Amino acid sequence: MAPRIACIFAHPDDETFCVGGIIAKYAAAGADIDLYCATHGDAGKAAGVPVSSREELAAIRRVELDVAARILGIRSIEMGRHRDGELSQAEMSELVADLVSFIRRTRPHIVLGFGPEGAPTGHRDHRALSYATTAAFFLSQLATVNPEQQLEPFRPWRLFYHAWEYPMPDPRLKLESVPATALIDVRDWKQKKAAAFEAHTTQRGSSHAFYSSALVDVERLAFAAGDPQPSPVIDDIFAGLDGID
Repeated sequence: MAPRIACIFAHPDDETFCVGGIIAKYAAAGADIDLYCATHGDAGKAAGVPVSSREELAAIRRVELDVAARILGIRSIEMGRHRDGELSQAEMSELVADLVSFIRRTRPHIVLGFGPEGAPTGHRDHRALSYATTAAFFLSQLATVNPEQQLEPFRPWRLFYHAWEYPMPDPRLKLESVPATALIDVRDWKQKKAAAFEAHTTQRGSSHAFYSSALVDVERLAFAAGDPQPSPVIDDIFAGLDGID
């Protein structure tokens, strides 16, 4: 059976900015990759695209995400029911329960998400989702958590946080990440990552940040929990893991 990866992010385009190269690389190698996007990104900017309402922006960004996902090789997308810009105010138990359900249904070997610093921008949605993702990684394993879901408990093997090399070329990206423990060579997939970013037409106002700081040869992750890495720094998120079923 194919290895499975779950990506948990806050807004359409986070998947591309943070781990687009990793997604494309592992999808090309045969991994099944599922994405949970907590909000529709309707509080974001539209980069000159005519938009008359938050609802229209949400609809546009969902189409953009669908296109980007096809380019990267994402198998499925689950859109959350949470409001853009307000994840830190959401009922945390509900957000965690949504992620527990997502993990139990997609049954990933690896979970990728935000670190507690909230990516280089420190966005409050990113920070809140990091805490929820970390909790869900552990709680999805417990039969007594959310039994009303009527889903079998599931234990992912590893949780990784998005990380990056600091300082970043774009001076607006000021935050340092938790230390990277996985350095993934994505040079052969940079073209796909760039194409996925271009699919997010409403986000082209972030082009400088993307091309200067996110479109890199090596994407970085930080081991957060699960089965230990076989060495302090690895070049494959599945390193040392056997028996995928």
